[in-house]
Amino acid sequence: MEVLVQPAGRVLSIKPGDKFLPALRAEGLAISYSCEDGRCGLCRCKLLRGNVVESSRPPRPLFGFRTRYLLACQSSPAEDCAIEIPDAQEPVIHPQRRLRTQVLGVEPLGHNVRLLRLANTDRLQFSPGQFVELELGRGFSRVYSLAGLPTDDELRFHIRIHPQGSAGQIISERLQPGTAMRLRAPYGAAWLRHRHEGPILVASSGTGLAPVLSILRGIGAAKLQNPVHVYVSFLLREEVYCLDELSAALERIPNLRASHVIVAYGALKRGLRRGLLTEALEADIPHLGNWHANLYGSPFAIDAAVHLLRRRGISEDHLHADPFHPFGS
Repeated sequence: MEVLVQPAGRVLSIKPGDKFLPALRAEGLAISYSCEDGRCGLCRCKLLRGNVVESSRPPRPLFGFRTRYLLACQSSPAEDCAIEIPDAQEPVIHPQRRLRTQVLGVEPLGHNVRLLRLANTDRLQFSPGQFVELELGRGFSRVYSLAGLPTDDELRFHIRIHPQGSAGQIISERLQPGTAMRLRAPYGAAWLRHRHEGPILVASSGTGLAPVLSILRGIGAAKLQNPVHVYVSFLLREEVYCLDELSAALERIPNLRASHVIVAYGALKRGLRRGLLTEALEADIPHLGNWHANLYGSPFAIDAAVHLLRRRGISEDHLHADPFHPFGS
């Protein structure tokens, strides 16, 4: 099968049954990847023309977009086709690792959020905005976004505690300092891109604040000069947390243009803004033609925000969203 690979303009010959990813790598074409088993989402490519055979479920499309995607590590051509590799000028390659670590502490951040701290002795390599899979028991795991940088001495996670949730019960009641844990990482395609000159929108809902802190610290560490607009939203005033850490991260942004903490319900304190995330974005930003956006958190808020940003003209290639879909109890 002949496969046209954009933006390189190269035509590859790939045998039926052979996966795209090894063929692309063998030809020296830059593509992001990590796990190579269809879990991390980094090797997601646009399917421009033709049909493919997929070994796993295709990537979840962004709300409101019709672009067809494939995972290069899980797909092979069914006929002559054309694909496009996103971020070809800025590939991220963090080979998946399975690490042993230990709990440093579990601490309250808010009335229903806990801070889980794990040792980063082996210096896990990841990009700001990515997440890991934590093994909480035999055959029982959950994914959580990283709230720091790979240079930190510890890995930090913001865990929402659901009253009937098994994962929350394990984390809040059974994990003690010194408890051994295993994790697999990194995962996630909503990582911080550096090769972009336009404004950057960073937004979260609820515990989406964790990857937002990672993104903001990444922007500060890289001294990116892009105009940065930050929106952190919560449903209730009682759910607001980590404002001091957020303020510290914002102070290190070279070109911070706006920052807002938005609360939908409950009594407000000075500095907080009433409303929904989408209401604030719609009121503040009329057009996003040259913007990049990173969105994290509640799937209801993030899907609604993605739909709004699309209507406001953002390019699909510049929109990176990680809705925190529930796993169940």
